[in-house]
Amino acid sequence: MIQASFLRLPALTGFLLIFFPALVAQNPQLHTKSGSRFPTVIFTSVLWAADPSYYSIAIDSTGTATYQSAPDSLEKTGVPYTLEFQVSDRTRRVTFNVARQLDYFGDRAQQVVSSPQASSVRTLAYHDSTIRHQITYSSSSDSEINELTSVFEEISVTLEFGRRLSYFHEHRDGRLSGELDRLQAHAQGRSARELPAIAAVLRSIGADDRLKTGVRQKAEALLAPQTRP
Repeated sequence: MIQASFLRLPALTGFLLIFFPALVAQNPQLHTKSGSRFPTVIFTSVLWAADPSYYSIAIDSTGTATYQSAPDSLEKTGVPYTLEFQVSDRTRRVTFNVARQLDYFGDRAQQVVSSPQASSVRTLAYHDSTIRHQITYSSSSDSEINELTSVFEEISVTLEFGRRLSYFHEHRDGRLSGELDRLQAHAQGRSARELPAIAAVLRSIGADDRLKTGVRQKAEALLAPQTRP
């Protein structure tokens, strides 16, 4: 069903096929900059109607992480959004503790999988020197799978805010204030995880004396220590 859906997608499909061939088989290939030297958990989500329509996050046991997504701009630029960063120890521990509780995604019961045209198709994968397991699902009744899904989705929310803020800072600074307000609401609602990963973007906005004082202050406020990484 996933393969067939490629035939009915708009022009963005071509870019996804070029840059993300692993989507067809739902076999995540994203690696951290450490490569395959350390145990790694990879999360991938595909939903054609979303922006980004695809994203993947790899976190290894040292906390090194890589994020890659296919935002709407991919159709124009041909370049996926990619970021390398270090996750907090809290996120690293949660990721690998839950993966262990889930038997590193081996021998899991069949999960519900829909078409990426209708709902998100997600994959959780684990690999180390001896194990390569993965599960694909759209929804799950397993609370641990849902917990880990929330961790990765919250990371993506934060990093996509960073992507948009960087673009608005360079091209449409009139939209910065509203976007910063939305990020602040997510941070206060505890649905933004790993804010330090976009600290460079926030610092750049806060230090730009061409911007209105209120905008700079909003960026600086987000740089303050957070109650949740």
